[in-house]
Amino acid sequence: MEPIRNKMEEWRRLLGERMEENLLLKNKLANILTNNYDQNLLEKIEDFQSRLICEDELIYSLRQVINELENLIKNNWLEDEKFSKMIHLRDVWLQKDMAYSSVRFCDLKSGFNEFQEKISGRGGDQKI
Repeated sequence: MEPIRNKMEEWRRLLGERMEENLLLKNKLANILTNNYDQNLLEKIEDFQSRLICEDELIYSLRQVINELENLIKNNWLEDEKFSKMIHLRDVWLQKDMAYSSVRFCDLKSGFNEFQEKISGRGGDQKI
């Protein structure tokens, strides 16, 4: 079970980093509202805000699933073949969902950076 435990630690680290990046994006969005407020941008800003909030919810959900998986392992459910299969299925699901969420978050960051470049009128701003 050590490989699963190692993956869980890696996923926790990844989700922690993603949470920090998401917070940075939300702060940048707030700065856009404060410094470059343009009524024509409101719809796009609201879209990014909604997507960033959804990202927070997804991170929270993934962390919960990781914790549940860890609790199953800690309670020695591995000795029971039925629970061992369930742990394996949750592990496979988490791998797929983590990969999908990583791609989704990269798309979100890329879209946000493009938006930020467009409204700043220059490409020299620092990106995440």
